[in-house]
Amino acid sequence: MRTVDREHYAGLLRLAYLVLDDGDAPLTRARRAAARAARVRKGGYPAMRARLVAILLTDPPAGRPLLQRLFFEPAPTPKGSVRAALLELSRHERLAYLLHRDGLTAPEAAAELGVHIQADFRDVDRATDAVDDRTGLDEAAQRAEIEAFEPDLVRLRPPLAVPRAWRVAVAAGLVAVVLAVAGFVLIPPGEGAGGPAAIDPRAWQRTGAPTIYEWPAQGELRDNAGLLRRAADAWRDDRHDPPHGRVVVLYAGTVDGASLVVLRDSPGLRETPSVAQYFERRLSRGVESVRRLGTGAGQLIMLGLTWRYLVPPWLQEVRAALPSGRSPDWAPVAVKDGLTDPLPWRWFTPRCQNYVVFQMTFRPGNGGWPRTVTQLASHDPRSAAPRVWFRGPPERDEKFSWAALHAVACEGAATLSESGDLRLGRLWSGELPDGGGRATLLTVDASSPWGAPASSMLISAEGRALSERGRTNSDFTSSAGTVAAVWWRSPRRWHLVAAAGPDIVRLKTVGELGSHEMKMDHGTPLLVVPGPRTGGASAETSSLPIVQVVAYETDGDRTVVDPS
Repeated sequence: MRTVDREHYAGLLRLAYLVLDDGDAPLTRARRAAARAARVRKGGYPAMRARLVAILLTDPPAGRPLLQRLFFEPAPTPKGSVRAALLELSRHERLAYLLHRDGLTAPEAAAELGVHIQADFRDVDRATDAVDDRTGLDEAAQRAEIEAFEPDLVRLRPPLAVPRAWRVAVAAGLVAVVLAVAGFVLIPPGEGAGGPAAIDPRAWQRTGAPTIYEWPAQGELRDNAGLLRRAADAWRDDRHDPPHGRVVVLYAGTVDGASLVVLRDSPGLRETPSVAQYFERRLSRGVESVRRLGTGAGQLIMLGLTWRYLVPPWLQEVRAALPSGRSPDWAPVAVKDGLTDPLPWRWFTPRCQNYVVFQMTFRPGNGGWPRTVTQLASHDPRSAAPRVWFRGPPERDEKFSWAALHAVACEGAATLSESGDLRLGRLWSGELPDGGGRATLLTVDASSPWGAPASSMLISAEGRALSERGRTNSDFTSSAGTVAAVWWRSPRRWHLVAAAGPDIVRLKTVGELGSHEMKMDHGTPLLVVPGPRTGGASAETSSLPIVQVVAYETDGDRTVVDPS
């Protein structure tokens, strides 16, 4: 019986440690949690495991056992292992994966978690798929690695590289302090809870779509353990925006006379990571900005008040241009060890939302085809830096692309500081009535906030806004099924302008403008309905008639769009 209990305890300890792996003194905390769970006398190992799940999900974090951290450290995490993959997940996602690999089906694992948090089988499948992708191992190999891991195998920290006389003096002083003040240990400056992790420098070369999770540490100070530890501890102590999960270093170097460390956290699959910037100057030190990324794609990161940007190694041939120009006047931007030269400060005068357009060449490390990446970025590290890509129909062309970028940055087609990545499309181009000239109906889809409706706008060939923002049916709809409607004001009257993609067979208006209809087989994908006369007054769009556009799809479904 004692042998069975010992085996149960070993399994519980392994599970607890793998969940707590990124915290302070995870072995001590895992031992305590496993010991409490092992006290369950009825139900055997499943009941003990259920008790352990409750402890891990509901107990508050313990304090920092300084003696344990000073003298012991866990076995190192092998790169590419299950442990390394788990560090990129949140703790409840780690639990979901480990319960699944411990013999529970996905619904059974979700049910065990569901007693304490909101979870279903899809959460278990997502966590399992994430570990599968990051390790490249099959289920049997993953189980074997987990079962072979023994967290109790720890080693003493290596001795300091100092003369023997100094080591003797330090040891004597440490013993005296421990004996004189129970529970207190003097830790040298910079030797706090532990520095951030670093990603394998070759990890991004093994995937065709690297993200911030494959971004390796760059900068001449990336091996300065004391600086990195101070930066990680400062972020962990931030009361407003602390990190979630493992902290990883992206950059550490000297910028304009200050030591700078850029860190990111690991919040799991449901959330995007945050990036923190830690500065050390002559008279100050601390975290100066924390920003939640719109996606985990890991493109340019702005470094506050330095006019510089951090660039991942898979983006090359960086160039920048002001979106206010009639055409792109690209200027090459030098990059050294992941950091760009500063851009001219005059580029960020209060126009075009203080944003600059960047273009870079993405060269996959696994031999894939290079492609152009476009991104909008400001000098404010707290603002979003959306990537931009274009969709048809018709096919992308450089003139339209620049006009769309100008409309987004300078004409209010999107609020860049709050948006995620942008997808821009040309739904229609042609002549407007009443001598309105040639125009393009631009659609703007943002990746965040999740579920936010897309917008649309009529623009000129130079990207000048000809209308206020309108609506589309959804930011999840493909270009073929997109419907957009805007109010446009000619010199004589208002017009409702609606257009749709090729999967829409009929457009119809309902409401105060009456019923107007157009079938898409007429050859023009545009429906224009005259509205009230302006009479020379600048009427507000809020006072326009109430009207909706109904779109009929090829499969019989319908969607409704409100133009305002």
